[in-house]
Amino acid sequence: MGARAENDTSAEDVTSPTLAETPFKAVGFMVSSIGYGVSRRFHHVLAPLELEPREFALLRAVAAAEGQSQQAIGERLQIPPSRMVAFVDALERRGLLERRQNPHDRRARALHLTDDGRELLGRAFVLANGLEEQLTASLSQAEREQLVELLRRVGAQLGLPAGVHAAHVALVEEEDGQGG
Repeated sequence: MGARAENDTSAEDVTSPTLAETPFKAVGFMVSSIGYGVSRRFHHVLAPLELEPREFALLRAVAAAEGQSQQAIGERLQIPPSRMVAFVDALERRGLLERRQNPHDRRARALHLTDDGRELLGRAFVLANGLEEQLTASLSQAEREQLVELLRRVGAQLGLPAGVHAAHVALVEEEDGQGG
């Protein structure tokens, strides 16, 4: 019986570290934790400008496609139409963007940044770039590019479209589920 006991690897005989003693190295956990930390930091960085990250994203999208319809920009960002109206209304009230009549389609309204919106977006970009530099300070340019590519591939595996925040995708899915 003594020889059998030496070779027996039942749970009682094997000593393994507890979950609290071993570092958790799961990709999902790391990405989620880092995403939460970056989101909190980005909120904090933009706070002096009285700008939310989602507002920054919308101003950025309008700047990149100035004159496009509210619907087209909302679709590109995958923001549900009802939420897009609220976002645009809020930014318009603040004087950061404006809806203009589309000369080719009287039913559509084209989005444009105001001078104040353009100036605020420029200041927000400076802050966002500073945060990016802080986040990647210990990485070489090649490592940073590799990290971005690896994260892009993980996102693609999840079915996330490139350049669209996952929260917007979830909102669209949520609205589609409620509307149908």
